[in-house]
Amino acid sequence: MMEDQDYDRLPGKDEPSTAVEAEAGNTRQVKTHRWGKRHWVLVFGSLLVVICLLGVLIPVFAPGLSFKGNQEAEAQSAKESRLTQSKFKQRYHYYNPAGFMNDVQTIWQDKNGLYHLIYLQNAKYKHEGDGTEWYQVTTKDFIHYQNVGVSIPKFAGSWQDMATGSILPNSFGFFPQLDREDLVAYFTSYVDGRQEQFVAYSKDGGKTFTPYVDHAVMKAPDVTANFRDPYVTYSADKHSLMMYLAEGDKIGTYRSDNGVDFRYVGGTMINADSLQDGMGLGLIECPNLKTLIDPKTGKTQHIMFFGANGYEHSQPTGTYYMVGHLNEEEVFVPDQEPERMDDGSDYYGANFMQENEGTILSLAWMGNWDYTSKALEDGEGEVYNLGSLSLAHRLTLAGQEGEYRVRNTIVEPESLYGQALRGQVQIGPKSRRGQQFELERSSYQKMRFAFKPKDGTAVGSAGSVKLTLAQSDASLNVDYDLESGQYKVSRTTKRFLDAQGQANYSKQYAPVASGLEKGQEPVLHVLEDQSSVEFWFEGSGRVYSLTKFSTDKTTKIAVQATEPMDLTYTLADVASNADQE
Repeated sequence: MMEDQDYDRLPGKDEPSTAVEAEAGNTRQVKTHRWGKRHWVLVFGSLLVVICLLGVLIPVFAPGLSFKGNQEAEAQSAKESRLTQSKFKQRYHYYNPAGFMNDVQTIWQDKNGLYHLIYLQNAKYKHEGDGTEWYQVTTKDFIHYQNVGVSIPKFAGSWQDMATGSILPNSFGFFPQLDREDLVAYFTSYVDGRQEQFVAYSKDGGKTFTPYVDHAVMKAPDVTANFRDPYVTYSADKHSLMMYLAEGDKIGTYRSDNGVDFRYVGGTMINADSLQDGMGLGLIECPNLKTLIDPKTGKTQHIMFFGANGYEHSQPTGTYYMVGHLNEEEVFVPDQEPERMDDGSDYYGANFMQENEGTILSLAWMGNWDYTSKALEDGEGEVYNLGSLSLAHRLTLAGQEGEYRVRNTIVEPESLYGQALRGQVQIGPKSRRGQQFELERSSYQKMRFAFKPKDGTAVGSAGSVKLTLAQSDASLNVDYDLESGQYKVSRTTKRFLDAQGQANYSKQYAPVASGLEKGQEPVLHVLEDQSSVEFWFEGSGRVYSLTKFSTDKTTKIAVQATEPMDLTYTLADVASNADQE
């Protein structure tokens, strides 16, 4: 039987109570306690002491368990932060804001005069499967850029990760269900390893794209076939779309009357059997068909640009072109052998915009698959933020039928040039009162070096001049032979973690023709940025573009000659383009 309760002592008070418990016929009283605030404070205080003791004892007696989860999370966070951090970032070239970039997709100008450019970006490079997607930027002058963002994401619609393609406007009204200001994109995606072509459209100027159909419009015959990088253009004569597709050592040509169903109409072979020298150009990529007017005759010449491998010619991978015409099926037929558009090792995945009938504008990814994707470090760890655009190149046609060549001229960022340092010195062997010109400057320079032989000696006699750009972790040499008019390029860097990447990067190739006429005095122009160099000989119509992986913000410039020469130099710092907002 329960005792009468004292209602002045309710639960929550700190007073003891008694209860009667019957056990084996006996009656005994059991003390119980009601839990109050003081008890709870005591319990939580004890738990806090235990937690603190564990924090002290675990690192001492079990260091392997000490906040291992937190350390792993911090390490992962630090690694991901490297996706947007790099000491290779450029000062006046556009630099990819996150992860890795490569091929340039399309360049176009909108009705307001703003230029748009899309490239392949992998924002989670070496973190999440290495898949790329289409990323857009805009520019008014190809010097100052603004990031727009991802235009076509990977794993959207029925496609997976993105590869190269092209965009064309619907200005001809080919797609009747779309507005004439809409844009249409054709691109390759790797679907379970097989290369397939997809089509999507944009109603907002290329900011976003929607699948035009929910399936691939073309598929490679199997997972081993090269079947990618569609360049699509409109044929006004036949009111159809023409697709030029990279297929190994061939550019396949396809026609469509509705933008979805394509049929094969022919191909352009680019291999050892089809080329006069009997040497192939390896894997063909990124075909792009444009036209240029012969300024002398007014006749239109078709130019097929493409990426290829020049190793059989002792040349690096690069961008090439062929001059030719279209047959009745609008298949490209070359009239001349392939030539390099840029002589350097790092002008690849290029794209082209027709400015007018006489000029083409081109930009490219400054990179090379032989080494740019290998492990690099910048003193803070492995670099996952890599890739910049070249400066813009303006292309024109020179020569005559059967001997045409595309002249290449850099669009210089002249608005960023600072006050110039000018001077003249005599260089040459010390035994003949010559000296080596040396000067240390920032690594963001426009340089001009004019060479004139002393004592009336004609250019073309024996001898050479050499430019060296030396940094604490990298170097570049351009060695020009006065007699042949050719030059050699060599470079080194300490920034590779990968031995094969280092070897490929440092590989030397065959001498390059400067493009100068015999007896022409050489004037060398150089544009140096943090991780690139572009140079050319004045009046040559040729450019050499390459990367240089250095974190050093200063460069020691040295110019030397084997014979007495007058060197006239102009050096100017190049300011930041303050881009990538």
